[in-house]
Amino acid sequence: MKNIRWDNIGNTLKQILSMKRTKVTLYMAMVLWVAVGTQLIVNRVFQEDFKITEAFIKSNTEEMQSSIEVVAEYKTGFLSDGDKKNIILGLAEAIGLTVDEEITVWQEGTRSEYFFFKQAKQATSEIKIVSMEQDVEEDVIEMRHYIIVRLNILKGIQSVDQYKVILEDALEKIGFNSRQFTLKFEGNREGNLSNEQKHEVALLLVEELQGEIALEYDEGDLYTVYAYTGMLNEYVTSMGNKINVQIAITYNELTNKTKIALATPVLNESW
Repeated sequence: MKNIRWDNIGNTLKQILSMKRTKVTLYMAMVLWVAVGTQLIVNRVFQEDFKITEAFIKSNTEEMQSSIEVVAEYKTGFLSDGDKKNIILGLAEAIGLTVDEEITVWQEGTRSEYFFFKQAKQATSEIKIVSMEQDVEEDVIEMRHYIIVRLNILKGIQSVDQYKVILEDALEKIGFNSRQFTLKFEGNREGNLSNEQKHEVALLLVEELQGEIALEYDEGDLYTVYAYTGMLNEYVTSMGNKINVQIAITYNELTNKTKIALATPVLNESW
């Protein structure tokens, strides 16, 4: 099993998060420094993610959408301007994204970002390469490169499984030291669910994944559950608990809808 621990990385987080332009979230920064180890067999990955998709369908929500995000540390080595653009073009081709505009380049000091973003009716796509100097040991500084791909599928959740397999294969060909995938599924229910109903929804999703609830928080407007299931190969460790499933339920007064989100291993954005 793959265990990602969240310790002793404060200095690295400060360096990454200090840049106004960075889109790398706290969670991404945490996982970048941990070697993932042996990669999953592709067909097992597909089966695992399919189980998550099928579980979320039983949440009985409407307006379903999904997203997939991967952050990968590129294998050690120099990347030229052309290399970075070719990586972006290659990833775009792999996921069927047409690059019909110039790749944007931003640079400040020793840090640079090469990125392409596209908004469509059914999805938004972003591919980015972030390069920055980082201290690897005393008096030793190396340039590190991070590949970030984000896909938001605005209508439907079925195809997200296929995109993960495609990105796994594409990253294997590019080469990387470590990588972290995050999958998220969300949908809405009419009205404001009671505390009992929120718990029932979370319990249903966890049981569908043959898991157990590790932590549960009810903050009134936000109900959150962290769980662990042996059906998924990767997990993070928090407060001594293995976690690879997060469920967040929140109510929107303006729309009178309750949003239900299921993510693995955890959500990497504010709720």
